[in-house]
Amino acid sequence: MNSNSYKSDVEKLSDFISGIIEGRDPDLYGHHQRIGKIAMLFAQHIGCSAEDSELLAIGARIHDIGKLSINEHILNKPTQLTATEFSLIRQHTEIGERLLAPLKLDVRIAEIVRFHHENYDGSGYPQGLAGEEIPFLSRVVRVLDSLDALTSNRPYHPRVSCDEALCVMQRDSHVYDPFLLESCCEMMNKHLIEV
Repeated sequence: MNSNSYKSDVEKLSDFISGIIEGRDPDLYGHHQRIGKIAMLFAQHIGCSAEDSELLAIGARIHDIGKLSINEHILNKPTQLTATEFSLIRQHTEIGERLLAPLKLDVRIAEIVRFHHENYDGSGYPQGLAGEEIPFLSRVVRVLDSLDALTSNRPYHPRVSCDEALCVMQRDSHVYDPFLLESCCEMMNKHLIEV
């Protein structure tokens, strides 16, 4: 199978998975689509290769697939989660990786799904990786995921403007790759991209 055929098959699988997500949770689908779109622009902004850009966009479009296995009442709870509920939510990264395992996708896609909640300072999950231990594309999705979460209405918080979101992220800069956070701020300010 040549690489063009493989990419086509991976894109088809990504579209299939996105369709399943849309049917179950339209808000999650919207989140994935927004991050997938901005991931392509961001990859170009930071000079990623065409292959990494494509894998980043695919991974971004399915990164929270594990949430399909979490009870929607917990996912959409408007009040503070209990410790048990938060523990269940945290499992979505590993659940997502297990769901994708039979598809034998490029390892970088699986890494995005598993590690997109790792924090640069080591305080994230599921493994508490820090700095360069976190795969690069996972660090990219960590930044873009936060930006979209902050600029979207959620059951537990109202949306904020892009400028406010970037201020929050800069305040919490210890959780993000410094180069990627700075690059995201540059891109958003330079291109005035709406999220």
